[in-house]
Amino acid sequence: MSLKILFFDELRGFYKSKIMIILWVGLPILSIILNLLRLDTEGVPLSYFVGLFIASIGGTLSSVMLSTSITSEINRQVFNLFLIRPVKRESLLIAKYLAVFSCLVIATLITLIVGVFIDWITTGIPQSIVLIQSMESLGFSLAAMSISCSVGIIIGISVKNVAASAILSVYVGNQFSLISILPSVFLPGILNPLIFSGSMGILLTALLMGIGIIIFKNKEL
Repeated sequence: MSLKILFFDELRGFYKSKIMIILWVGLPILSIILNLLRLDTEGVPLSYFVGLFIASIGGTLSSVMLSTSITSEINRQVFNLFLIRPVKRESLLIAKYLAVFSCLVIATLITLIVGVFIDWITTGIPQSIVLIQSMESLGFSLAAMSISCSVGIIIGISVKNVAASAILSVYVGNQFSLISILPSVFLPGILNPLIFSGSMGILLTALLMGIGIIIFKNKEL
C-alpha cells in the first residue's frame, strides 16, 4: 500500500473529526472576536497576534489528536491490519503527520485571511505591512504546529494510556513548539523571524519524525 493511499485514507478520517471542525470554524471566529474586543496591538496587525494564537491552540490540539489516535490504534492492534500487507511502518506515521498537518494548513490559511481582511477594513495600517506581518505569522504558526505534530507522534508511540498521551501532548507539544517562536520574538534585531521559524520547524520536525520512526520500527505491536 503506497504512502499516497495511506495519506488520503488518514485525511478522510481526520478532516471529519470534531477537533478539525472546531479548528476550521473556531479559529476564524476567534479572529473576529479579537477584533470586536478592540485589543490595543500598538500598531501591530491583528493577523500577527492571531497567528500566535493559531500556533498555540492549533499545535496543541493537533498534538493531542495525533498522540491519542496512535496510542488508541496501537492498543486496539489496528496497525497489525496494515502490517500484514506490504506496508512500511514509517509510511503509516508519515501519512498521519501529513494528513493532520494538511488540515492545519487549511485552518491556518482561512484564519489568517479573515485576520488580514479585518485589518484591511478596520485599521489604518498599510496593506503591505499587514501582508508582511501575516507572512511572518504564517511562518510562526506552521513551524510551531509541525513541531507539535511530531511531538504528538512520539508520545503516541511511547505511551500506552490514551489519557496520559493527551496530557503529555498538551504540555510537551506546546513547550517544543515555542522553540520556533520565542527566540525570533525576543531577538527581532538579531534573528529574521521568518527564516528562523521556518528553519527550526523543518529541522526539529525532521529530527523528531526520525526519532519517532526509529522507535516505531523497533516497537512490538
